[in-house]
Amino acid sequence: MKQSSIRFVAVAVALTFVVTACGKDRSSTPATSTAGTSVATTPGTGPADTTPVTEPAPVVPTFGDAPWPCGKGDGANADTGTEPGVTKDAISIAGGDDAGYAGSPGLSHEVTDAVKALVAKCNELGGINGRQITFNYFDAKIFDVATAMQGACDGNNFFLVGEGWAFDGQQEEIRIGCHLPAVPAYTVSAAFAHSADVFQGVPNPSDETPAGVFEQVATIFPNEVKKVATLTSGFGATVETRDKVVAVSPQFGWGFAETTLEYNPAGETDWTPFVKQIKDSGATMVSWQGSCLPGLKLFAETAKANGLDVPIVTDANHYTAECAAANTNGALDKMYIRFGFIPYEEASLNKATQDYLDLLKGQGDAALLGMQATSSFLLWATAASECGATLTRQCTLDNMKATHSWTGHGLHAETDPGGNHPPKCAILLHLVGTTYERVAPTKPGTFECKDTWIAKVTGTPALIAAKLDANRISQQFTGN
Repeated sequence: MKQSSIRFVAVAVALTFVVTACGKDRSSTPATSTAGTSVATTPGTGPADTTPVTEPAPVVPTFGDAPWPCGKGDGANADTGTEPGVTKDAISIAGGDDAGYAGSPGLSHEVTDAVKALVAKCNELGGINGRQITFNYFDAKIFDVATAMQGACDGNNFFLVGEGWAFDGQQEEIRIGCHLPAVPAYTVSAAFAHSADVFQGVPNPSDETPAGVFEQVATIFPNEVKKVATLTSGFGATVETRDKVVAVSPQFGWGFAETTLEYNPAGETDWTPFVKQIKDSGATMVSWQGSCLPGLKLFAETAKANGLDVPIVTDANHYTAECAAANTNGALDKMYIRFGFIPYEEASLNKATQDYLDLLKGQGDAALLGMQATSSFLLWATAASECGATLTRQCTLDNMKATHSWTGHGLHAETDPGGNHPPKCAILLHLVGTTYERVAPTKPGTFECKDTWIAKVTGTPALIAAKLDANRISQQFTGN
């Protein structure tokens, strides 16, 4: 398969935004929307002034490479108040994170920081066709996700937007029961990721996975990938990620020396037993699923102290300022991260990245999760604004279902939200000291892309439990 690069750079103001359809999945009908500009002409005054004067086109505010999907509208909204969370001049949405979890205070707060900043900016621009947005926050604290979801259900909210709850599988039966559609920052459980009324800016389906990292790492470490040990936090989200790695990576030359090691999600007081088991297995690389702080840092320090100094491959949630700043002793110098966004270090090359960072200045903390929330918010707002004078859940869902090409206005590699397909493009990052550096592709502002980098996943426990139908929709909590 031919390899290609896609470059996202700052572009001129885009006044036309087109959504195209492709492939057979949970959608089959293309949708096209255009944000146009008009040129007004007025006759001159006075006997000698007979030439029409062309007025300059109005300046359209943009985020990244497309116009903001927010504005005052024409004042002709026809909402009757019967649609949950919607009136002629207001919209109520819900969201949240796990910031109140005592084991990791502030967990995933960046998704809420982003959504709050986006809501404020959208309202400043006029809202969704003149409807001002109210954001209702719910803290799931990891284990209280059912309570958070019930609160969102009871709060007369139009949608869940940009939320990030780690145990989202435990909320799904409640959410389906109250018919609350969602556009989350991320999904964890297969049932949530494959629900008919859930769409993401960067989809994370359980039957497919972005696989570019496996080939990129194998190119750099052709021998080390033959004996990989997985080390995984022992709860559903990370176990499912581990299972995807084990199922898919052998297509790209990976082999495994150990795949069963699981640590306590609340943390370990001593990582030495894990280091010993990995050394005894003969592993020459570690595939880590979990979080950077404190878990991976403590493991890496213990590994180095006990003579285990191998590459560690992990996920994009390890791209945080806190993780980089904590690496003053170099324990994480062999950490490699799969990534699908243009990193902050290259914001000067990509308007969307810079716009995200500017949006968060003084409003909250920037992080990958926040960029994911931003993409999902923009997806939702675009779909909602296209509904015009009468805003309904079904219209918004239909518009997202018809969206098959999405980059979050240039924030990330192209995805297919309507079809629930992840990106086929990847970036590999490496932490060196306290700085993230690009490894592949080497050219700043680009992605490496191959059609084979969307890999099919079959037979994992989470996928089996989700009970996908022929359209890849989960039937786990539908009674079917």
